[in-house]
Amino acid sequence: MLAACILLLTATQYAGAQEGPYVGVAAGLSQASADYTKGIGLDVPPASHETATSDAQDEVGRVRASLGYRTFVARRLYLAGEFEAALHGGGRKAGYLREGTGVGDRDVWPGPWSVKKKGGVGMNVRLGHMPGGLLGEGGSVYVVTGVHWEHATVRRGSDVDGVSTRIVADHTLRPWAVGVGVEWGNLVNRFGLEVRYSAAALEFRTGGDGSALGMPRVDHRFDVREVGVQVGYIRSF
Repeated sequence: MLAACILLLTATQYAGAQEGPYVGVAAGLSQASADYTKGIGLDVPPASHETATSDAQDEVGRVRASLGYRTFVARRLYLAGEFEAALHGGGRKAGYLREGTGVGDRDVWPGPWSVKKKGGVGMNVRLGHMPGGLLGEGGSVYVVTGVHWEHATVRRGSDVDGVSTRIVADHTLRPWAVGVGVEWGNLVNRFGLEVRYSAAALEFRTGGDGSALGMPRVDHRFDVREVGVQVGYIRSF
């Protein structure tokens, strides 16, 4: 009974020293890839729907700041929620849709395209364990998942019979992110390393309603994925 009381008191003191708000900053590099699928649909007999896809890869830099709060659900097992804001820099996923002849309303006209993220915000949930030992009294290993809202500039165009058309528009991407990470340090100051994967899809339609020649439906879909590594600093209060 005495041993159980001592263990409970130790667990309570340990959790109390670790619970509470924290802030963090991090920077990293991601390998990004994107696919652009363009579809042309007509209901005029014979009804048709032609598609073509192009892909591209690039490296993207990222810096982020986070504000969170964590609480313990067991002696060394904690749950944390955090808000983050991020800025993206570096490359732009860009390609050229080469399929198609550029002739006729049933054809997927060729043309350039690109997606460039600028920044965004997100909400994450962490589930972590603090093993102590080499990671220090404040170190932990964790899994993280969250949903983000990211501002992106999408460029697309077509090259038909020597005439080039270019359209630029801003869109919001809504990626889900999952990752794993490790932190090491003391109860107040820690450093961290995290590997994260995210994926988002953007779909929209332009053109006509497909009911007549010269009015094809034009469907656009962008699939954007990133795998990145980031290092950072965390301070608990």
